[in-house]
Formats: sequence, C-alpha cells, structure tokens
Amino acid sequence: MKVLIACEESQTVCKAFRARGHEAYSCDIQEPSGGKPEWHILGDALEAIKGGTIVTMDGQTHDVGKWDLLIAHPPCTYLTNAGAVRMRRNGEIVPERYHLAMEAKAFFMEFYNADIPMIAVENPTPMKIVELPPYTQAIQPYEHGHPYSKRTCLWLKGLPKLYPTSKSA
Repeated sequence: MKVLIACEESQTVCKAFRARGHEAYSCDIQEPSGGKPEWHILGDALEAIKGGTIVTMDGQTHDVGKWDLLIAHPPCTYLTNAGAVRMRRNGEIVPERYHLAMEAKAFFMEFYNADIPMIAVENPTPMKIVELPPYTQAIQPYEHGHPYSKRTCLWLKGLPKLYPTSKSA
C-alpha cells in the first residue's frame, strides 16, 4: 500500500507502516526528527497529496502514482476548542483570529476532501465556530495502553473505526 502521512516530522507513523511492509512517506515543511530522510518529503503536503512523482530528502525520485491511504495531522492551533478563549475579546469575535481559523479549516478540508480512497485526519475537538464536518470517532490514549487522556478526533473515509486495545491504563 502507498501511504502518505501528512504534517508528520517525527516519522513515528511512517516507520510503523514501513515496519509492516508498506511504501510509506512522511511529509512536512520541517526536516524529520525520525532519522529517515529517505522516507521524508520536505515540502507542501498539499502538493504531495496529488501523488505522481515525489522527491524525498535524499534527492531520490519515486513514482507513487495515486496514494492508497492518507493520514493527516494538520496543525490544530486555530481549530481546537482549547483555543476558543482566544477567539473572543469582550464578547466579540477577534477578526484576525477568525481569519486564521478559516485558513486552518481550508487546509484541513484539503486533506478531508483529497482524492484518495482511504483517509484519516486527526485533530483535537474543534471549536464549533469553525464548522468542521462531524468527526467519525473520538479516542483517548488510555484506550490504547497509555496512562493519560487527551481526547483526539478522527475524520475517517474508507476506513473502519479504531477499537480500544486496553480497558484502562
């Protein structure tokens, strides 16, 4: 399977797919901290989602054709419900902040609407004012063996929901 992990500099997800035999690439505007530049596309993820010929950081070209799976982690700074306190000042919407939220939504939606058969977009619970599409599922790290909570939403297309692998931490 040809997999693109967008907005991933750590390469954690990319390495997991590679370990299972998939042709996976991370993509970010930052250099990877994961130590595998030969699997990293340094640049605009919106260009990378088009597929075709890609160039990895080691200078090699790869013809991926059309991606089979997209996993996207777009920045959440202006989308997350945790930032809602900054959206209003004296009861009024802060125009600059709202504008940044709409730009972030447009970026998010490019991944959500990509022409790729299987898509997972990950982000925290969004502010209602942003009006993202309804998420498919909300998960917690403690449901998967980690000792903490951080509600994370998934927008899934062509993929099943995740199921908990642990009852508690």
